[in-house]
Amino acid sequence: MTAPTQLPSRPLIVYVDDEHPNRVVFAAALPEFQILTAESGEQALELLALHDVAVLVTDMRMPGMRGDELLRLVKQQHPQVMRMVVTAHSDIDPILSAINEGLVARYIIKPWERDELAQVLQWACEAWQFGRTSAALHQRLLETERLATLGTIAGRRVHDLRQPLMSQMANIEYIAELAQDAPAIAELVDASSFPEAQRERLTHVLVDLPSAVADLKIATEHLSRLIGGLRELGRPRRDEHVARDPVDPAPVIRHAIAACQELAVKSRSTIGYSGPAQLPRVHMPETELLQVLINAISNAAHAVAARSAPGGRVSVDVQRAKDTLELQVRDTGVGMSAEVLKRVGTPFYTTRAEGTGLGVSQCQRLVGAAGGRFLIDSEQGVGTVVTIILPIAT
Repeated sequence: MTAPTQLPSRPLIVYVDDEHPNRVVFAAALPEFQILTAESGEQALELLALHDVAVLVTDMRMPGMRGDELLRLVKQQHPQVMRMVVTAHSDIDPILSAINEGLVARYIIKPWERDELAQVLQWACEAWQFGRTSAALHQRLLETERLATLGTIAGRRVHDLRQPLMSQMANIEYIAELAQDAPAIAELVDASSFPEAQRERLTHVLVDLPSAVADLKIATEHLSRLIGGLRELGRPRRDEHVARDPVDPAPVIRHAIAACQELAVKSRSTIGYSGPAQLPRVHMPETELLQVLINAISNAAHAVAARSAPGGRVSVDVQRAKDTLELQVRDTGVGMSAEVLKRVGTPFYTTRAEGTGLGVSQCQRLVGAAGGRFLIDSEQGVGTVVTIILPIAT
């Protein structure tokens, strides 16, 4: 561990790494910053207790105290310190967890580029300075940075997802071709000498195969469009003002309900639809409408499951007003208190341990962009109603 002979006038940065060469390179590469180094989490905490530290940069994988343990302690004991990590690509999952917990504002990928690292540290020092004068501004900066960091992680993951998705789509197309022969195969099975129970099972599979493949294809195409949308984040939207073709919401609703049925089965509840078979078209992209509906229905199913009682119900009720289509997702789940309801939709606020707190805010954004409204009404112990109001295409 290094220690200065006197307190430096510039913001202090503490770099934590159990490997001595990494500490030497880090400090030598950034002479414009005041840097202290520590070989363990315990030594880093000693430095933070002695000095007014602006930025903590730590490795994640260290013997003894792990990086996430150190970050958690620093957040509790020195909340004003800007916290960042250095990591390898394979460590993205713990980094994502640390971001969701609010443990870090930024992450740096090994091997890092000197100029890029200097920019990140300069930003952290300036954000720390802002925090000394305005805690509210400091918090807004951190929330904005967390959103940007999550976007960066998403961009890296998109590249990794493309190849397996292409392989999956190719295999679905192949299975769809095989499914065209399902009726002929079913006739052969029915005329075979197989035991009756086996014939019934095979016939049932062959009858369900075409619809199962069709649902799988729709879900995969939806996933492909979502990934394509992630790739477009940050790119200029050339067609932003071009009118979109109206979308029939009926098949989108059916697919969203089907996609969430497994959640209902696990919680011993049901998901149903109430409304006209034919619905007016709306000006909201199919993928975005499906994303909003799956989010609302899955949240409702989780709320019903949290009640831990059989007979729960989620219903999608649709009715037409004069110029709008109103979709309501109702559940008989645990509901929300007035205090929780006020905070729903705030980025990163979530009541579920595995949640990111971004789902509702994303739904509000997507529905608002389509010229609609996304409303939530809830009563603790009774249930929740999510209302999606969309303008009807003329």
